[in-house]
Amino acid sequence: MPFRAGLVSVGSALPEQVITTADISRRICETTGFQITNGLIDRLTGVRSRRYRAEDEQSSDLAWRAAIQAIDRAEIDKDELDLIIFAAISQDITEPATANILQEKLGVSNTQVIDVKNACNSFLNGLDVADSYMRTGKSRCALVACGETLSVGIDWRIRSNDELKPRIASLTLGDAGAAAVLKAIPKEEGRGILGTRFHSYGEKWRLATVLSGGSMHRMEPEYSYFLSQSASLREAAYQLVPEVVQEALDATGWKPTDLDVVCGHQVTKELVHGISEACGIPLERNAITVTDCGNTGAASIPLTLARAYDEGRLKRGSKVMLVGGAAGFSTGAISLIW
Repeated sequence: MPFRAGLVSVGSALPEQVITTADISRRICETTGFQITNGLIDRLTGVRSRRYRAEDEQSSDLAWRAAIQAIDRAEIDKDELDLIIFAAISQDITEPATANILQEKLGVSNTQVIDVKNACNSFLNGLDVADSYMRTGKSRCALVACGETLSVGIDWRIRSNDELKPRIASLTLGDAGAAAVLKAIPKEEGRGILGTRFHSYGEKWRLATVLSGGSMHRMEPEYSYFLSQSASLREAAYQLVPEVVQEALDATGWKPTDLDVVCGHQVTKELVHGISEACGIPLERNAITVTDCGNTGAASIPLTLARAYDEGRLKRGSKVMLVGGAAGFSTGAISLIW
């Protein structure tokens, strides 16, 4: 009998510390004396607040908290998991995989664990991997979990508008955890992941970077901060994300207005609405987290999905699309029936 992956539950976890945009401006001023124009970040991004981790809170901790909630909601025993995927930008350490650390915290044995990393599309790629495992019979019950501690990549040493420009996107970053439990379900049921579409445009990899940690710059502190060419990234998103959304719609035979819930990667509120309009998707179909959680990287999509769940927007049979645009530059869209 042919199978596909069905999302049976989602969970989320947010650090306790709430950081407002006013807090951001105050910290930069205290660090260098530079004063960001009042209300600038709010106007440009729509981000009013975000969460920052506690000093001893790791990426795996946020993923673990979200995973426990997702497992409880799925009403499964954690030992049923035969695949654990940690899918995030962040990681606890360079080696081994953070999935191993998450496995220990979950207390799960006899399961395959791997990390999947592709910038802000990591979670989407993790779902795609889990779906592929289930379609080929290699997995029956999987966890895809994300823990982002992006606040550690912010360079607070901003002294001028010229220095603010490549760093302003980092000031919207927030920390979060999110997770989903997937089960192999018969295709004949009509539910689950119906289709996935991914593209990458490697010539654009320089548009958003954290350059340290690899062979190019090793662990040099000066290269450990997030930098981006925000205008060029926005242009790439407007040009390339609607294409992958249309491909995913065509693959399922859906129209934009058929979608019940859309969970996209959220950099700014304006970008979420702009891409939605470009795709012909009614704005009210979008679930939103960017205004009060900021840009949470790869956790953005599952965090938004968890919010839609908490708000009662996900019903049995709901048509859902997950949409990503990530540094690299890569795009992705997954269509599924809840």
